[in-house]
Amino acid sequence: MKHPVPVSDVYPQHYQTAPLMGRRPRNPAQSPAMSKYEQLSPFFAAFCFVLMSAGIESFLAREISPSLHGRMSFVFTFGLAFVAVIACLSLRPKRFFAVLLVNIPFQLYSLFAVASTTWSINPTETLKSSIALLAFHQVGMCMAVLFSWRTIWMGLAWAILFLAGAGVLSIPMGGLMDEIHVGAFRGLWAEKNATGEALAVGALACVVTGILGRSPRYLAGALMLLALIVFARSATSLFACCAAIAAFLTIETVRRGPVRFFTSTWVIVIAICLVAILLFGMGSDIAKLAGRETTFTGRTEIWPTVLRYIDARPWLGYGFQAFWVDGSDTKLDVMINAKFEAHNAHNSYFELTLGFGLIGASLVGFALARGVYQACGALYGVNGIRRTFIPFLLLALTVSFFESTVGSNGGMAAFVLGVLVPKVAEGACLNRKKLPRN
Repeated sequence: MKHPVPVSDVYPQHYQTAPLMGRRPRNPAQSPAMSKYEQLSPFFAAFCFVLMSAGIESFLAREISPSLHGRMSFVFTFGLAFVAVIACLSLRPKRFFAVLLVNIPFQLYSLFAVASTTWSINPTETLKSSIALLAFHQVGMCMAVLFSWRTIWMGLAWAILFLAGAGVLSIPMGGLMDEIHVGAFRGLWAEKNATGEALAVGALACVVTGILGRSPRYLAGALMLLALIVFARSATSLFACCAAIAAFLTIETVRRGPVRFFTSTWVIVIAICLVAILLFGMGSDIAKLAGRETTFTGRTEIWPTVLRYIDARPWLGYGFQAFWVDGSDTKLDVMINAKFEAHNAHNSYFELTLGFGLIGASLVGFALARGVYQACGALYGVNGIRRTFIPFLLLALTVSFFESTVGSNGGMAAFVLGVLVPKVAEGACLNRKKLPRN
């Protein structure tokens, strides 16, 4: 008995028997315009990811004027949001409103960010940042409406490979850091941690595209990006990327049948136990082995003060992006206690609670947990490609222990979450009930 192919994971809908990442059969009923759009859609997706990566903005700010930093991202975000919404309303209006409806849980924390203006310690900054967050999420949602899973992963891989190549070429123009982490590769971005995060996302995209599309050249691209992460000295991104790739390969293995499932499960359990025993036995020496100090580059000097402020206002926080405004008393207090200038909490969970409080942070957690639940429903589907959300979320959550990634209105991982979460919600919705074709 044949298993039905989930409607949610095929795009366009009439390709229900086509391989997900391979060559698609020609559909005689397809219009020439739609056929041309499908051929060009990975380029469109790559262009969107390049604009939203913050790499171009950081490079222009470094080479032309620091005053461009922040302003360019607003131009890119709002310009792209306007174009993307117009495209959705023109090409797929019914799907746009349907995805908007099923994506409400993820959009709630954008609205909560706007509401936090009323109790923010810096209402002007909160209002500006929360409106940018709304636009940021609209771009992601529109990409989920306009592009297939295949296009999203392929466009993401192309975008990061392009930015990485441009970053290598920029080495004579400030592509290596000359302060704090002297000699670390940062490419187009402002600092090495942002570079490592983007390269990790790109490496995972290359592996997903290469494995599902049976394209070895993407695997070569993934190896190049992993090498650049090492060059960037971003240990967190390297570990998170390797864990995410391992999770993806594990998922693909266990889907092959019950024997491989049980064998792989026991191998994974044994491996995790051995690694846990090793880490527990080494204690603080593991940080030295990785070439890191036990303060994680000063992060543990920030966190006690941050936790004290969280304890003072636990439920609603201090307003979105209001805590770290230059010249504010809160930022100055952290800087005095940590003995260096910090621009964020270097931990997404602390950062979310500072900005949104426990109420707002729980909204983010609920939206992500809902995405995981919906993605797990595709683990054993014939073409359940929305399962690829799980390894990416693992990458984002791991990086979030040491970087302020989740819940931000900038950064590669935050933006890809803004694309994948609504795409997963769309897939789960379509799997239950087929949306009208536009």
